[in-house]
Amino acid sequence: MKHLGRKLYHLAGGLGLLSVYYILGRKQALSIYTALFLFILLIDGARLIIPAWNHFIFTRFKSFIRANEEHKLTGTAPYVLGIGLSLYAYALPVATAAICFLAFGDVAATAVGERFGRTKIKEKSLEGTFAFIVAAAVGSGVLMPLLGVSLSPAIMLLGVLVAAGVELLTLPVNDNLVIPLVSGGIMALVLRIAG
Repeated sequence: MKHLGRKLYHLAGGLGLLSVYYILGRKQALSIYTALFLFILLIDGARLIIPAWNHFIFTRFKSFIRANEEHKLTGTAPYVLGIGLSLYAYALPVATAAICFLAFGDVAATAVGERFGRTKIKEKSLEGTFAFIVAAAVGSGVLMPLLGVSLSPAIMLLGVLVAAGVELLTLPVNDNLVIPLVSGGIMALVLRIAG
């Protein structure tokens, strides 16, 4: 499978960062996310201005970085930022769901889209979007009860569909940032209106 390391890194990273919040609590976790975001931004930014460093990173971590990221920031900093901002801004069940959508759904969309994507919508595929919906729904549906948080099935389905729709779009902003923030924002808004 193409970029298997990147996909596993994406999934493990999302679940790992989420577990930091549950293990250490809000204050410590948000401090760790901030420090990690700044560290990644520093390393990635240095890569763009120091050609030898860029070559070293690309040589050593080829399976984690896309070819089109050679001369731009990778998706790692927006990934950490999206998770941190979601846990900062939204109630824990909403943030947890939104992060699960990113961790499970985005990986599935890429994996299935690359291999089986036939019905293209610009750079994405309907097959990948369907895989996103299934993986995000199943992954969050299994993990959230284990963590002791829950949302109504209707809110979860709404969030999954919004997240999948965001992933399907070609946006100027990295979808690692936008998927959890937009899906979490819509779920939080509907819960407040229904509230």
